[in-house]
Order: sequence, then C-alpha cells, then structure tokens
Amino acid sequence: MTIPVNKLQAHIGDRDYGAALDGIVGSLDPFADFRSQHRMVRLLRSLPATELRLRPLKLALLATSTVDHLSEVLRLYLAREGFAAEIFQSEYDTLYQAVLEPSSALYKFRPDVIWLFTNYRDVDLTVAPGAGEQAVAAAVDDAVNRIKTLWSAIRANCEAHIIQNNADMPLERTFGHFEAQVPWSRASLLRCFNVALAASHETGLSIFDLDHVAGMHGRQNWIDERYWFHSKHAFSLDAAGIVAHYGARLIAASRGLSRKCLVLDLDNTLWGGVIGDDGIEGVRLGQGEAEGEAFLSFQHYLKGLKERGIILAIASKNDEKIALEAISNHPEMVLRLDDFAVTVCNWSNKADNVRLVAETLDIGLDSLVFVDDSAAERALIRAELPMVAVPELPEDPALFVRALDQQAYFETHAFSDEDRTRAQMYRGNAQRKGTLQRFADIGAFLRDLDMEAELGRVDRLHLPRFCQLINKSNQFHPTTTRYTEAQVQAMTEAPDVETRWFKLRDRFGDNGLIASLIMRQEGDALNIDTWAMSCRVLGRGMEEFIHNHLLALARERGAKRIVGTYIPTNRNGLVWDLYAKLGYVRTGDEGGTTRWTVDVSTAEELTTFIKRSSRERSAE
Repeated sequence: MTIPVNKLQAHIGDRDYGAALDGIVGSLDPFADFRSQHRMVRLLRSLPATELRLRPLKLALLATSTVDHLSEVLRLYLAREGFAAEIFQSEYDTLYQAVLEPSSALYKFRPDVIWLFTNYRDVDLTVAPGAGEQAVAAAVDDAVNRIKTLWSAIRANCEAHIIQNNADMPLERTFGHFEAQVPWSRASLLRCFNVALAASHETGLSIFDLDHVAGMHGRQNWIDERYWFHSKHAFSLDAAGIVAHYGARLIAASRGLSRKCLVLDLDNTLWGGVIGDDGIEGVRLGQGEAEGEAFLSFQHYLKGLKERGIILAIASKNDEKIALEAISNHPEMVLRLDDFAVTVCNWSNKADNVRLVAETLDIGLDSLVFVDDSAAERALIRAELPMVAVPELPEDPALFVRALDQQAYFETHAFSDEDRTRAQMYRGNAQRKGTLQRFADIGAFLRDLDMEAELGRVDRLHLPRFCQLINKSNQFHPTTTRYTEAQVQAMTEAPDVETRWFKLRDRFGDNGLIASLIMRQEGDALNIDTWAMSCRVLGRGMEEFIHNHLLALARERGAKRIVGTYIPTNRNGLVWDLYAKLGYVRTGDEGGTTRWTVDVSTAEELTTFIKRSSRERSAE
C-alpha cells in the first residue's frame, strides 16, 4: 500500500530505518514509470545498510545491451525480498568474454546468482524464406547450443545459480500475419527457440520469461528504438520496474524464499454476498451473471495454485457450521473442504486467526499471503503482522485474479512431488494435531501414528526439494547454511561428504521429504555441516531417528566423533539445545557459536517410534 514520500522521509529523519524500509518496499509499484522507481531508489540509498538487517546477495548481471537503468531498480526490488544486493555488471557487450574466460572479473566476484540478460537480438536464427523443417530445426539447435556453451562455462568455473532470459518478440514482421503460418519466419523461429531453450533446462538454472514480461508491460511500449540506437537499451526505461519485480521474485525463489500459504476470507472474497445473511441460495457464485462468474474464475485460479503446491487456508468471521456447509454443498463451488489445509471460522479478530493458521501448519508468518475484500481487515493484518504479505484487492471481483497473480508471491524455479502433494501433507498435519488432543500420553499418540521413515543419498530426483528445504528453513536449521543446487550436486561427488534426505509417512499420509543433511568428514570427526528440517514434523522423534542414523554412518566411515555446530540467528532459537537433547557435550563456544560433540564408541541409540521403511531405496 503506497505511503506518501514525505512520511517515508520523516521515518528517515527520525532514524526509524526499519519503518522507512518497510514503507519503501510496501509502496513499490512495478508498473510505475522510471521516474517513480528512481524516486524510491534514492530513498533506499539514503538508508544506512548496516541498519537494515538484509541478507547479503552477490548478483552478476551480464548483458549484451545497456542495463544500467535496471541495475539500481533491481537492487530496490531485491531489498523487498530481504536482500542487500551487491551487483556486478560486465562491460557493455562483453557477456561472452566474461563467461568464457576463467580468470575474468566475473569469477573473481564469486556471485551467488548469474543473470544472463539476453534479448531477441542475440539469437542468430536466419534461414532462407521457404526453408525446410530440417534447416529450421538445425538453426534452432545451433542457437540453443550457443547458450548452453555459456551454461557449461559457468558450471566449470563457479557454483552460482543461473538465470537465463528467453527471447522477447520484436514488433516488426516482414511477412505480417503470414509469419505465424510458416516455421521459417523470424517470429516462428524465435518461438521454437524459446520452447527448445526451456526443454534444455538444467539443474541449478531458471528461465526468466522475458517475452511474457514484455507482454505484461505492453509490446508497443516495451521497445523504444530511439534508446536502442542511441544507447543500446534493449527495453524501455519505464519497463525497469516490471523486469525488476519479476526478476527479484525469481531470484528469491531460487534462494528458497517464495511464499507458500494463501489465507482466504470467504464472504465477498470466494463468493459474492454474506453467507450468514443470504444463505447458500443467495450468494453470488457460478455461471449466468457477471459477478458470480468472476468469483468462479477466482476459485479456479486458487484451485490451480493448490494443485501446484500452494497451501490454502480459511480465516473468516463467520459461523463455522454455516460457512463450511456452504463450501460443502453449494453446487458451483470449485474449492471444497479438502482443498483447505486449515479452516478457521469464528468471530475473533483476523490477526489472531491468521496466527492460529500459521501455528496449526507449523510455518512462519512470513510464508503467508492474506487475501480479504475488507480494507479494514487488510490494514489490521499489515499493522499487527507486517511479515504477512497483504495485496490490495480491487472492489471488482473480475480483477481479483490479476491483482493476486501480478504480485508473483508464489514464484518458483522447480516443481517436485512434494510440491504436488503439499496441501494434503499440511492438511494431514492439522489432523494429527487434532488427534493429539485426544491422547493424554504422548508416547501412545506417537505409536498410534504408525510412522515410517525413508532415507537416501541425494540424486537428481531429490536434489530440487533437498535444496529447497535448506534454503527455506530458518527455524530448524542450526547453521542456516545456504547452498545452490550446483553446489550440492558437486558435494555428492566429493569423497569426504555425505548427503542424506529423509522422508516421513504415517497413517494420516505422506509428509514428503522433511529433512536435508550434509556431513563432512575431517580426520576422525564426522561434522554436521547442514541439518535443515521441516517444522511440521517436530516432536515426533525424527531428531532421534536421524541421530541414530548418524551414529551408524559415523561407525561405517570409521569416525570416532560426530560434531554439530549451532550458529544463533534471530530465527533459529528453536534448536539452540538440539544437540544437548541428543546427548552431545558442548566442546566449544566462540562469539555465541557453540560446538557439540558425541563419542561414537560410547553413544547409544535413542528411543524413537519411527520405523525404517522396508520400501526405501538404500542409502548405501
């Protein structure tokens, strides 16, 4: 929600830098002109970096065109994602030299992310009019292979995550509409190139859909030929905001920081009208009239989010029985009760109910997006729970999908089996909590869950989710180390490194991959480099199960000690005593960082109600 510039300046004058930053990033409008974007850039520059508590990020922006107008705006939008970005730019039109030369300044910079910012002019796809299918296919393959050469060079010289633009479409067409009819036209060749580029996708690489972003901005305004010929700007200055917006969201997703739960109101949000007053027959939802069809379209969009792994929850001021009956029985409802992991319907204030949703799901508030038609309720959540994302919702429900979709809260760079079934996993977790309340004895509850764990070494199938968990986990993560897929892939080939993923299932369903471990052997010690675990399985004995496996692994490798490290952050206090509870002894303390050691020869296996699955693929 936009905050007046004078109010932001007042925060800065009062040295309330946190409020100033929140106001700046909360006021960003990706579709605003370049002048408006740069006004926010200047405000961000006036804030002392040391006061902002942003995590560092090293980004290399490599382009064949001029991207100075993007760089500063991108830094602004990355601050919105929680990053203090240090951006390296190659000299104009030296992308290939920077990437292919192993001793270049690019690799000395040691970037976390490399963005290859190409455009349609960089794609050499000339064939003769009337060329046959083989000539067209060969030209497309050659163009894609030139790009893949860059990816291979980056892989050989660093472990950065790669972002690669596809080709935006030029406005001019020599053959007019006929270009859409033949495979050898410039337009058709570029479309084939984009499809082939996507099909060549590799681990640790994301495609930035530049063509889609150009369409979002408006193709007639995307390219300003005057700027191209005078200064080689590949897209207009006024498009900098939308490129930075979507680019920052994609970069954050590659670091595991996209949102994962959508908390929804009901009345005038999922349907028109008030269910308690109008009844099932009176609410506006379904075919036959514009408003009802708009709400129906919104539900179809939400259903699509759920099917790709976004958790849906309800937080509504309503009589629970009446509200849930409407969801179950209205003939036009697209979303049904089993689509929602949590339903909270009562007359408490929305902030408390949103907190309850997060607690029930065992996820952080910064994972939530709150959607409500009421401006008052949105203002309450922004004030009480500033870490929750709250998009503005227009009055017309026909615009709901666009308003939510354009925010790109749920950007992703991968799709795993866990993503596909995440909603069911979290719904099962809520059911477990309900079952726990019926047991006086925690041991009886854990036995009743009938839990089985599966484990294995990291392979290409499990790599995306393994890294996603490492990069998203903040609470159960003693060291909060972050690794790219390329870095973890390299570790799997190192003889002194062991990687393990763990899955957990019980009678309520499959929790999916819930723990990622990286261990390094140094002499007679097996060091736990990274231990990230989903908070949704806390208190079920998974920590003890993993400890028992670590003991077996250490003995197999001839290690005499297992060493764990705890580095405190403002988010991982949950695990400050993890190793003490597992029987480790504190053997070091420096600047708040503690080291914990257990003697393999005397350590005993700990009691757990989790069985090792007979169906698992061997970790050996």
